[in-house]
Amino acid sequence: MRTLQEWNDEHSNLQAELQGIVATADAADRELTAEEQTRCEALVGVGDDPGLIANAKGQADLLSRFEDRLTPADTKRREDRKIQPETATAPTQIQRSGSRIIIPSNARRIGSLTAFKGPTAEEDAYKSGMWIMGALFKSERGIEFCRDHGIKMALSGGVDTLGGYTVPEEMERTIIDLREERGVFRRYARREPMTSDIKRIPRRTGGPTLYYVADNTEITASNVTWDQVTLTARKAAAMVQFSSEVNEDSVISIADTLTREIAYAMANGEDQAGFNGDGSSTYGGMVGLKNALAAGSVVTAVTGNTAFSTLDMEDFESMIGLLPLYANQDDPAWYISRAGWAASMLRLAAAAGGNTMEGIGAGMSPVFLGYPVRFSQVMNSTLTAQTSTAGLAYFGSLRQGVAFGDRRGISIMLSEHRYFELDQLAIKGTERFDIVVHEKGTASLPGSIIMLSTPSS
Repeated sequence: MRTLQEWNDEHSNLQAELQGIVATADAADRELTAEEQTRCEALVGVGDDPGLIANAKGQADLLSRFEDRLTPADTKRREDRKIQPETATAPTQIQRSGSRIIIPSNARRIGSLTAFKGPTAEEDAYKSGMWIMGALFKSERGIEFCRDHGIKMALSGGVDTLGGYTVPEEMERTIIDLREERGVFRRYARREPMTSDIKRIPRRTGGPTLYYVADNTEITASNVTWDQVTLTARKAAAMVQFSSEVNEDSVISIADTLTREIAYAMANGEDQAGFNGDGSSTYGGMVGLKNALAAGSVVTAVTGNTAFSTLDMEDFESMIGLLPLYANQDDPAWYISRAGWAASMLRLAAAAGGNTMEGIGAGMSPVFLGYPVRFSQVMNSTLTAQTSTAGLAYFGSLRQGVAFGDRRGISIMLSEHRYFELDQLAIKGTERFDIVVHEKGTASLPGSIIMLSTPSS
């Protein structure tokens, strides 16, 4: 049996839903839609339904705002049922700040969300969308919603044109989840939070030397040696074009689309810098694995193996054999494009007479020669022959060999002028991070990550 508090909570939620529907129509200076009219009638009992909300004292103002929209026939049907508001139990007062979000029916998305996940996905998307309407589009209703629900619209810099607005927790959490779901480096490299633009991490380069000495002979002293890995925050931005004809009826769709596009662009950019960076401005000055690893960390495929379709077990076994023991203890894995994996590792597994996809029914990641395979679509996916080409695949520990500096969260800005002639707006998301490959090996010794290249012929 429900408790009195549970009945009151349900009543309050229904009352807030009615209030939201009417307020949305009022703010847009329009009549209720057919769907809104039907829902309001169900809530207050205009039709044959006796009504979901008890017409208690203290709710007269809210009900009158809806009653003003009723036809004479609607009013007569209510009077015929002899509703007696005085006898109803008054609901508990709605606590707007921190209370459950009631989403107007006109704002609900048709179809499933693609960015926001979990039991609170729609609510998170609605809150993010209302923040977008308030912070970016200067909607009075959006500003009021954020204020009433404790959603901050603080600037990440001095003014919005310079710094941009820091996104709400629900939106930033979703962007982070999507980046880690789609990207590789953020998920598997060694993450280093940065409290300033530059961070230096000590790195051990050598230890004490063991000497064999005779009795009464002085022992030669030796020390642990160190150097530093320097992370310098780089600012990266992703810009999305949006129609200027947006309204509060589409806040969930706006939030879902914007969040997904910015997250995917950031994940793609991080992986591009981590795998393919050459130190140029295209990659924010970052040098990725393909250009950072020394000769001692490179395996060249057997002569004639110039395409994914011609790589053989010897090529991949050589990579495993070259990896130092210390890196083999810290989450080693294969990194390859999906196309490259299918043409090489999957082909070899099938030819060996078995399927090495562990738990295929459970949707687990593929495994090759006992190690997990992780896909990145920024890596080489050319299936034709390619001679003297670096970076077909990697094997080793990103956590052991790469530092990922994370300077700050996501910031978003809007410009009404960038695409003015197209009647569109530019929405820009920015982040600050750095990637440094520090265990790259030497000319003769391997580091924590081994790279596969094709031969010259």
